[in-house]
Amino acid sequence: MLAQRLTGLSFLVIGDVMLDRYFWGEVERISPEAPVPVFNLRQVTKSLGGAANVAHNLRGLKVGVELAGVVGCDPEGEDFRRLAQEKGIGLSALIADQNRPTTVKTRVIAHSQQLLRIDVEEKAPLAQEIEEKLKERLEVLWPQVRGVIISDYAKGVFNGGGLVQHVIHQARKRDLPVMVDPKGLDWSRYQGATCVTPNLRELQEVAKAEGLYQAEIPEICETLCQKYDFDFLLVTMGPEGMYLHHPEVKGRFAAQALEVYDVSGAGDTVIATLTAFYAAGFPLPQVVEIANRAAGIVVGKVGTQPVLLEELEAHLGA
Repeated sequence: MLAQRLTGLSFLVIGDVMLDRYFWGEVERISPEAPVPVFNLRQVTKSLGGAANVAHNLRGLKVGVELAGVVGCDPEGEDFRRLAQEKGIGLSALIADQNRPTTVKTRVIAHSQQLLRIDVEEKAPLAQEIEEKLKERLEVLWPQVRGVIISDYAKGVFNGGGLVQHVIHQARKRDLPVMVDPKGLDWSRYQGATCVTPNLRELQEVAKAEGLYQAEIPEICETLCQKYDFDFLLVTMGPEGMYLHHPEVKGRFAAQALEVYDVSGAGDTVIATLTAFYAAGFPLPQVVEIANRAAGIVVGKVGTQPVLLEELEAHLGA
């Protein structure tokens, strides 16, 4: 049933794309040079991260995806393109910028535990010519998609401020839902989005910035929805599940994880699943239940991995 409702749908993901690199190995002793573990490297793997992991999750649901963002003119950018193409992700709006590196997160993992993360990134706003090139590429894609995901990791794509409002305006005038995974305290940039999906810590930090020091979650959500013209908010709360705040549907959804190995990428899974099933016309409470179940599946995996439609169907009995 789930597969039938998603057939033929395609989505646009725009945001900060990353290459996730994993160093897998073992730690069996402490270095004699300093009180640090000696890591024996056994394997190196690479996967799609950031906004690209959102796109990967959509492909896991067997829907079409176009990915818009920026990579560098470097070997890591080439690795990124190859991986995305292997997953069937459209890259017509992926821009190569010779003045910034591809964002790379390298995680060192031993015995299923993350020991260290090494980041390579450039957070400066995009150059004007790169931003304009992105807008030009998007013009071709608007008629092809049924929904838009803005994946903001504060790595540069939206740091100039203007692009995110351009995307929201262009999508909403075409009646396309716009879901936002936010970053930072200035939510005015997301004005008019359909839904914003902060985690609990992000919501609390924004609440403090808005002067809502003693407010409870429902009051915070109501204030933000009214101030920034959101249709609804979905707050991810880790082991406490999720909180949905919509004018007609409000409430908590209990967490569904059976085992938790790695929470990295769980927010990407939530927003991808939320967008796909919302655009497919499922009732909102059911959409949130599906997204909640999807998050419970991916935190049981090691490393940044997508949820698969077959896994969802098995867990939901669909």
